[in-house]
Amino acid sequence: MRNWLKELNGKTVDKIYQVDFNENRQEDFYLPWLFFVTFIDFGKFLEIEGDFDGERIKVNLYDNSQLDNKIKENNLIDLPDCWRVYDTKQDEMIGQFLGQRIEFVEYGIDKKEFEIDKIKIEGQENIFNFIRFNCEKINLTIFEGSATGLGVSDDPNVKLNFEETFDKYDTR
Repeated sequence: MRNWLKELNGKTVDKIYQVDFNENRQEDFYLPWLFFVTFIDFGKFLEIEGDFDGERIKVNLYDNSQLDNKIKENNLIDLPDCWRVYDTKQDEMIGQFLGQRIEFVEYGIDKKEFEIDKIKIEGQENIFNFIRFNCEKINLTIFEGSATGLGVSDDPNVKLNFEETFDKYDTR
């Protein structure tokens, strides 16, 4: 199911679009809910979406022909206090990813079954917990850090919520 992530090995990041909640995102305490990542000489873009419970992310790879429509449906500039689409700048945390060549991708997927406070819980084996892009100059992790949006970290040892509930995989 996740073999399509291997397609990202060797690709270079071109642009990153962030979907953020507020008109003035620099003063907004909400983090972006959605990223669209495009690549040089690759006919697909990556969509990384947070959820409202702060536990999981959705990751999909789409044909570039769908990008304009995805941007339009998330760029609600005429409605007050709604989502806007912004271009990522190089000086932002996720902006460090611009122009980087992906060597391999790591990701976490829910375990089939796990235990929290002595209660057995069925996992959702098709749900991502994080995605980490390993490049020559940076290892960038995108994760659902809280109910305020997607977290981004360049710390290779970033502490992820509920680490015992998911298995780690990579595209090497």
